[in-house]
Amino acid sequence: MSLRIGIVDTGVNPWHSHVRGQVDGCRIYVDADGVLQEDADFRDPVGHGTAVAGVLREAFADAELYAVRVFDDGERTYPSLVARGVLRAAAQGCAYLNVSLAVPPGAGAPVLAAACAAAIEAGCVLVAPARAGHEDWLPAALPGVWAVRADESLALDAVRVEGAGLLAAPDRPRELGQRAPQHNLRGPSFACARALVHLIRTAGSRP
Repeated sequence: MSLRIGIVDTGVNPWHSHVRGQVDGCRIYVDADGVLQEDADFRDPVGHGTAVAGVLREAFADAELYAVRVFDDGERTYPSLVARGVLRAAAQGCAYLNVSLAVPPGAGAPVLAAACAAAIEAGCVLVAPARAGHEDWLPAALPGVWAVRADESLALDAVRVEGAGLLAAPDRPRELGQRAPQHNLRGPSFACARALVHLIRTAGSRP
């Protein structure tokens, strides 16, 4: 069975030089009437999800990537969209899910928690960013989700176990030849991707 990885993020550009390969996906959004909708437009207007996909593609050239775009053009999302995105990726047979976001606890938290629990019960391995000062943000704070802290001092292939269900990894994406490293994206989302690479390679499952 081929490796299938879900990326719940801003979408993915499948034609980017760091990503080219098997990519499928969908967009989950709220329409003008406030109704949750889904279509096949997983284009990435931001570049964040594409950079995350680039890290995963570098490690697993033959993996099937499934992009779930849950952010709108204004880079906004909601727990209900993330929950639907997690369930969609799980339903598409993704054994591993990189949920490259963090949302504060609130009214939508139970829906997101239920979705993550269902995906984990189905056998999915989930990673999500742990943000300093926001330890209760989801989905990293949920049981069974690997929380990943960014540590820029680590080498690119280094991942450190910091506690039960908590990993630390470097916060850097792949380098872009035309852009200086200080002007490239970075942050805990890329630590998540690098931690997920480690978990796949070491057959890591639930925390």
